[in-house]
Amino acid sequence: PRGRKYHSWNESTTGGCGGRFIDWWIFGGSVWIRAALCLWDGMAGTHSFDGDHHHQESSGENLFACFGVVGSKSEKNAAAGEDKKQSEGTTHDHLVHAGSSTGILGFDSSLGGFGPICLAPIRASVFLLAWCSVCSFLKITYNELVDFSTKLAVPATSGQFQQIPSTMYRDEIGNVVASILHFIQDVMNIGSNLVEKKSDALGDAWLPTIAYAIAFITVLECGMYLIGNVCMLLKIYLPMGVSHPGGARPHKIVRTPQWTEGKEHFLSRQLLTGDGNSDSDDTGKSGALISKWRCAVAHDSHRDTIAKFNYIKTKGDDVSSSFMTGEPFGRQIWTLDEAQPSTDEEVSEDVMEKTLKRELVPNLKEKTKNEEKTEDNNIFGPLSPIGGLVQNIFSFDKDNESHKEKSKQDETTKLIETMASGGRKPMGFDPSKNPNSCDQIFRAQMISSYLEKNDGKFPEDIAYLQDEGEKGEANPAKTATEAAKRGIAFYSLLQSTDGHWAGDYGGPHFLLPGLVVSWYVMGCPSVMISPPQQALMLHYFKVHQQADGGWGTHIESPSTMFGTVICYLAARLLGAHKDEDWIKSGRDFIQKEGGAVMTSSWAKFWLCLVGCMDWKGHNSVPPEMWLLPNWFPFHPGRMWCHCRMVYLPMGYLYGSRFIYSQAETDPLIEELRNELYCEPYDSIEWDRTRHLVASMDNYSPIPTFMKFAQNCLSVYENWKIFRPFRDAIRKAGIDFCLEYMRAEDLQTNFIDIGPVNKALNMVSAFHSANNDINDPAVRSHMMRVPDYLWVAEDGMKMNGYNGSQCWDTSFAIQAVWECGLLDRFPVMSAKVWAFLERTQILSTECSQSTPAYQYESCDSRDKFYRHVSKGGWPFSTSAHGWPISDCTGEGLKGVLALMD
Repeated sequence: PRGRKYHSWNESTTGGCGGRFIDWWIFGGSVWIRAALCLWDGMAGTHSFDGDHHHQESSGENLFACFGVVGSKSEKNAAAGEDKKQSEGTTHDHLVHAGSSTGILGFDSSLGGFGPICLAPIRASVFLLAWCSVCSFLKITYNELVDFSTKLAVPATSGQFQQIPSTMYRDEIGNVVASILHFIQDVMNIGSNLVEKKSDALGDAWLPTIAYAIAFITVLECGMYLIGNVCMLLKIYLPMGVSHPGGARPHKIVRTPQWTEGKEHFLSRQLLTGDGNSDSDDTGKSGALISKWRCAVAHDSHRDTIAKFNYIKTKGDDVSSSFMTGEPFGRQIWTLDEAQPSTDEEVSEDVMEKTLKRELVPNLKEKTKNEEKTEDNNIFGPLSPIGGLVQNIFSFDKDNESHKEKSKQDETTKLIETMASGGRKPMGFDPSKNPNSCDQIFRAQMISSYLEKNDGKFPEDIAYLQDEGEKGEANPAKTATEAAKRGIAFYSLLQSTDGHWAGDYGGPHFLLPGLVVSWYVMGCPSVMISPPQQALMLHYFKVHQQADGGWGTHIESPSTMFGTVICYLAARLLGAHKDEDWIKSGRDFIQKEGGAVMTSSWAKFWLCLVGCMDWKGHNSVPPEMWLLPNWFPFHPGRMWCHCRMVYLPMGYLYGSRFIYSQAETDPLIEELRNELYCEPYDSIEWDRTRHLVASMDNYSPIPTFMKFAQNCLSVYENWKIFRPFRDAIRKAGIDFCLEYMRAEDLQTNFIDIGPVNKALNMVSAFHSANNDINDPAVRSHMMRVPDYLWVAEDGMKMNGYNGSQCWDTSFAIQAVWECGLLDRFPVMSAKVWAFLERTQILSTECSQSTPAYQYESCDSRDKFYRHVSKGGWPFSTSAHGWPISDCTGEGLKGVLALMD
């Protein structure tokens, strides 16, 4: 089976690299001493008794352990006994003698760093015995050959030499024997003339030889030990770690991003209501916007997704069943639909929040169900200039409202607008000032919702903002503690009902285009990307386009061919017309830099999938690499998890040569083939373009050896002589990739580790299901697409993860604890506790009921290169399923802070 099943010799042997080098290459013969010791241990091991239990342990190792291949039998028995003890829940300690952690030549780890020095005389004696044996053999061979050559020199008249026909042959044989004699004599004379020609014993050379041998071996061992430790120190301190940022790259980007100065972008009324497209009025001010987009979290998000996919819930069926699995807490999606009613009151986060307020906040006024129903109906009224997010905060009769009440509502609306905009122009987006959004839509929604639930009142520490006597007057905090209270009070307004803090986690421009390509090659299912979402995505590409017509690799990057080609491709697939000015500008940028053949490998991969590039123009991604033995230096299982999980579906799709089924008949694909290249599409020699990349993208050039390896793989892919072998082995590689992707989908509840492999895994599932969009795995994938999408004032984007919920919430609550203000905000703190408790991976009944829990077995983890997941904390949500070391540390610190 594939996987990290056994340790390598490098892990099992002990000592520094110098000691291992000597163990393996110089003194390997003394392994047989260890083998003899193993034999002795097998006949007369250590016996011990513990009650009714009889133990027979070995103080040595088995023969395989001598070679450092596997651990000793005693170590395995000890580990098995410990596992049995834990599983049976025994209360007494078993007497277990652990085997010695020794490697080749009997290196005892208990000697520590003095091991090689202490064992040098022993190794010297072994070497001496072997040398004396060789000398004895050479001496006997020498004497026999001397006698043979003497007889050979006499002409043969009878006896054993009669078969030699002539003197010429006797002379030639004599010369050969003489040469062998000279060689043996030279070997025997090395050192101190250990053996002389006519001596029958070692004579006076015995003791000096012993002394020389021991001194020589000791010095050599100490020297190798010293060299090994120096190499170890150099290995630790000289190279940079994988996370070390390093210095400036020799091919660093010297350009800077350029946007049109002072150009404000506004989301139109049609975009925020989902009633139109991006071609509508884009210059409206914030007061004219009425937004229907809302951020649904946890169970609310599950109910919305299930309703969208027309899944009929039966009696007793939980909302996380069927295609929606995993812990709901932390999930955040954007939807135009109103909240779905909950038939099970216990799954409502609103109920949890009300219970916490009732228990933790004294003198809380209880609301009747009629009042709550009235407020729920007033959440999306037409009065807020933030697009309908702030509506009917105070209940009153419109026909009889007083001027004072109207003025008060306008002031509250303006206050919410100001707080949500973060000092920017309300709903305005100017990338030349800051290409990052400030989540005005989400913040306005959360502040509005807080006021709805709290009788239109802010928390006590920022209540002064609503006091009429202090309107328009500066009221700075007088102490650091007071400033902290105000800051925490503000962020308590933004806390989601399930306890986490949500927010924009976008940035890279190469994420959303991958999803768009996947959507397009799957037949453009509207349940995956709806027309209102398409319009918001087009708005996002449009406002982030730079003055030169290109797009960067990320929102703060200068234009690159990588970013420009895939953003242009996505915009056209989403419906942008080729004659629009901003599309023409992007096309001019691509043509100026040499066409799409000059983009980087990931962009070329998406072009190949949609049919806008031949697979010969992309370097090989052979899926059979997964069939290599795990010790192989280039085995994909050795890659970083994100890299590994991206190239896994890439290998499957490359090996399957997937192409959009309608590529040859789709008129849009035909147009793109003409727009993206500087020469006719059919005339391009694709194999010659594999290594092409624009200079602006090539700040980390591929080494010559890598190019040579890719050329060799190209020969392997294209030469017919390799086809029988390639076809046979490729099927096995594709099958393993498919099995591995299926495991990844189930372990992450179809969220997958990140947005790139999410889109690729979805296309792979679509292909393996014979392009059936209704296949259960494909539908499960599409139901998790909203987990990655986020709406802000710059449009709809794809997050770099399914959010940063656990990471952000852990730091936020630690900051509150550092200020000593947990008790001042009891409801907020209790909600964080509930969130962190439910976010611990595979630690709730809901999460343990998913298929992901079945992959916690040792065999599954070894086969699919995974560590233990249960008990860790993720970067985002429990349903995501990937534990991370620093996220686990921060999540645990957050829990401990709340326990303080």
